[in-house]
Amino acid sequence: MDVFTVAAVITALSAVVVVFYFLFRQPTTSSWPKIKQSLAYTQNVIPKKRKFQRNLNSLDDFVPTGESTTVHDVARLFARRGKEFSVYSIDWEQEVVVLIRPVDGADLKAHPFFREAQRRKAAEVLCVPLEKLQEVASAVADEVAHVQEVFIFMTGRCGSTLVTRFVEATSVAQAVSEPDVFSVIHMALHRLKRSSQHGQPPPRHGSSTVLSNEESTIALLRNVGTLLNYNLVTSDARHRDVIFYKLKPDVILLGDLMARAFPSAKTVFMYRDGLEVSESVARASFQQSYVIYVVTMCVTTLLRVSLAPDFLRCFGDDPKFSTVRHHGTGRFHMSTWWVGAMLCAAVLQKKQPGYFFHAVIYYSALVNDKKRTFSLLMKKLGLKWNPENPGEDTDKIEKALTEDSQAGTLLCAKARKPGEKWAPDVSSRWMWLWERDYFWEVCRHTGNEIPGPDFLLPGTIV
Repeated sequence: MDVFTVAAVITALSAVVVVFYFLFRQPTTSSWPKIKQSLAYTQNVIPKKRKFQRNLNSLDDFVPTGESTTVHDVARLFARRGKEFSVYSIDWEQEVVVLIRPVDGADLKAHPFFREAQRRKAAEVLCVPLEKLQEVASAVADEVAHVQEVFIFMTGRCGSTLVTRFVEATSVAQAVSEPDVFSVIHMALHRLKRSSQHGQPPPRHGSSTVLSNEESTIALLRNVGTLLNYNLVTSDARHRDVIFYKLKPDVILLGDLMARAFPSAKTVFMYRDGLEVSESVARASFQQSYVIYVVTMCVTTLLRVSLAPDFLRCFGDDPKFSTVRHHGTGRFHMSTWWVGAMLCAAVLQKKQPGYFFHAVIYYSALVNDKKRTFSLLMKKLGLKWNPENPGEDTDKIEKALTEDSQAGTLLCAKARKPGEKWAPDVSSRWMWLWERDYFWEVCRHTGNEIPGPDFLLPGTIV
């Protein structure tokens, strides 16, 4: 291949990167009202066809069909039909919590990501005004007061989806992988704080009111958790009342408020070497094409743009990283995502050691011995689980141990079909020396907190 051909290929790929960037940033059209709703309502919907959901879940994921139905006594409706509806998102302009009812017979736990299953399988939405949320939560709170929440905070690409699949296979607990509503709340709060720091006026909708103080934010988190718990316990055939919630990486920045909203919850932190996380993300994002990866990194660095979604870019807003080279690029956000999450985890662990974390798991522990690591995790959480008990489905457990937990999704680096077996990646590394040096540089901006991508938190199961 001559130099002119190479130049042509790079130019073409650069154009593709630019097009993708502007497509990702393009605002979506909406068929939904953009004013505050004083009454709850239900609405039949059809999900929009998207291969992959890049943005946070919202009403704009659906096309409304037919006429909406006003609900005058939403607390009564939820007490009667609450097991049909799971919390999906929050519409800050309508000032409503959005819940979805899936099509009949749908299993929202079958997909590796709960948020994605909700979006694809939704048949009806229930929109509850924020000002009525406490009333609705109070109507069912007693029925889920016994529920034990377990929150999994993580960096991503660390085996957390595997753990949720394993938990769901047991008889002692159930698991939900990445319910989006907690990220929706965090990102709204993050944008409010960022606007305040930059001297900008707050948005003219519900987030500026509900999230204006910590107490109302905590109440919102608690009430959302109550409705999630109610749906999951009542719709589960075994009514398992220990619920693992695997949260998206950004929610760890909400850690202090989560601790106050759910004081009796157990917490887990899962992570992996930072360079391995970056490479795993790159391989999944670029479908194992090293050439596309290199070109994309070069072009986005040159143009000073990033394809990272907002819920990962938020880590880069920490003032500690304001002087890092290539600020705002894809490489910058890929590094600050991991470093920022680790920094927050380290701070939380020091501030509240009795709450953060009841168990800390390193990726290598899962890779080396999945069953032993999982048993140790359950023990640290005070949960009695024995795979040899008659009530356990050994076939389900074995399936969770051997299959690729993200198979069939675009986030899976290799297995493209559901049910494919997991295998370790033994191909050559992608990270160049300058990329490793850059990652170490980002780590140095935390002072002595996160000395490098191989940093281990105290008490880590390795």
